Amino acid sequence: MNWTEKYRPADFDQVAGNREFMEEIESFIISGNIPHLLFAGEPGTGKTTLAQIVAGKVCGGDMANFIEINASDDRGIEIIRKTVINAIRNLSINNGQRVIFLDEADGLTKDAQQILRRPMEKSGNALFIIACNDIRQIAPAIQSRCAIFEFLPITKQDVIGRLHQICETEHISFNDAVLYGIAEKAGGDVRAAVNELQKQAAKASRTDQVEQLVSQYLKNDGTKVT
Repeated sequence: MNWTEKYRPADFDQVAGNREFMEEIESFIISGNIPHLLFAGEPGTGKTTLAQIVAGKVCGGDMANFIEINASDDRGIEIIRKTVINAIRNLSINNGQRVIFLDEADGLTKDAQQILRRPMEKSGNALFIIACNDIRQIAPAIQSRCAIFEFLPITKQDVIGRLHQICETEHISFNDAVLYGIAEKAGGDVRAAVNELQKQAAKASRTDQVEQLVSQYLKNDGTKVT
């Protein structure tokens, strides 16, 4: 299993970096008065993870009311008309609140963003969460309808802390220099760091297996090992 999914944070206190966002968004949820949310920042800074955590809280665990759309795959007007508008018009499952998550929304065309404004205004029981890498590509009319959170790259210390947690759970060991190197290379992208850690762990495991076979081969005076 991919470790970025296996170790994706499931609650606010598990998220690395940008801690001030967690407290503010959690206060929205507790109050029951949640504005549409716009998350902007570089890849791997936790935008999708936070959107999923918020959706889990808002939907009460009923993720059937969570609709996720990758706007870079469906850039045009039709995806807004067919998916977003229909989702708002139709009743939510079990009368729960519906969450519509538009990921990589800076890939939406200007016309699609223009059409999106009205559903956001008339959303009723639907919460919009919009994520983008480049906030400049999001129309001002969309921005004005959201509470905006601009994600900073995750610090090396926070990345290393996350890697340490995974190492403990997986019962693997790397010295601090290796973990620092992974965090340095990732440049604030937690997803990239976790992927690299999994790759290094697999490589170390293969090396251990080879060494065990060689050791067994030598103990048997060169007898073939299968």
